[in-house]
Amino acid sequence: MTGSFIAADELRTAANPLLLGPGAHGLRATADRARMAEEAGAGQLWLSQVPDNHDSTLVAAGCAAATRSMRIGTAVTPVAGRHPVQAAQTASALADLSGGRFALGLGAGHPFINEFVLGLAPVPPVAAMREYLTIVRTLLREGRADFVGRHHTAHASNVTGHGADVPILLGGMRPKMIELAAELADGLLLWLAPVRYVEEHVLPAVQEACARIGRDPATLPVLVEVPVYLADDHPNLYSDLEGLITQYAMMPSYRHVFEASGFGDRLAAGEIDRAMADAIAITGDAGDIAGRLEEYRTLGCVPVPATAIGDRPLELDTPDAFDRFLKAVCVA
Repeated sequence: MTGSFIAADELRTAANPLLLGPGAHGLRATADRARMAEEAGAGQLWLSQVPDNHDSTLVAAGCAAATRSMRIGTAVTPVAGRHPVQAAQTASALADLSGGRFALGLGAGHPFINEFVLGLAPVPPVAAMREYLTIVRTLLREGRADFVGRHHTAHASNVTGHGADVPILLGGMRPKMIELAAELADGLLLWLAPVRYVEEHVLPAVQEACARIGRDPATLPVLVEVPVYLADDHPNLYSDLEGLITQYAMMPSYRHVFEASGFGDRLAAGEIDRAMADAIAITGDAGDIAGRLEEYRTLGCVPVPATAIGDRPLELDTPDAFDRFLKAVCVA
């Protein structure tokens, strides 16, 4: 392992973490929502990235400039097409801009995006990510990286004095990527992981991986990003959720999660019913949402309610709607 692990307690205990998708309203609107979230009591704001929208690290810069105290992180920045030296440089710059509030969440991405959208040659995701994380960690923690690998090579230094305290989190859903997070990351990020999957698959893998390398699992926070919807603001909620789940089920890693959560027969039959949607997303009123988030906390995880702003299905199209969302998910 390279360097020490940092920020476990802060990542686990910060009040009211949120994940904000880029939506369709642009960077200025996202920065405005970040400011609203901070005023509502959010202690962490995580930013997702999708292929047809802004780069998450640039959105993080706008949100860092618009806020004063909450942690700003990417969840996740895909590594495909982005050299690890560039990722470390970006993290260093955002640490400087935010006054030490930035966290770097990295993910291997998916074959459709990496190979079709970006036209990149396929690589073994765990092996390539191991090299990637090694370079990023070493460059940020130690100020220099000299590494020659099969997938990534770097001979670089960081003379800025920024970035050594940037938490590095890894997006991972299966045992091998979870094991890598235990070896080289400050936290684990999950997306669309039902409570059953977290309890039966993720947490046992965390315990096993940490035991193997002699790491206290308490130093590896597990952040579970889960879509949250106030039912009154989404009149076509379940039909829209069916579309969302269908889209993700086409990606092998998420289909594995859904099948391991007991929904294989429904996926095979093309029948995404309300019970499946309710296991993957949190819906209802503020009381319903609070109860479901508590299920993840009871497991020892950090639930991160997620939404997006814009005018597409399942997005919040007005500041008033976002304000209602914040009041439902932020606890004083």
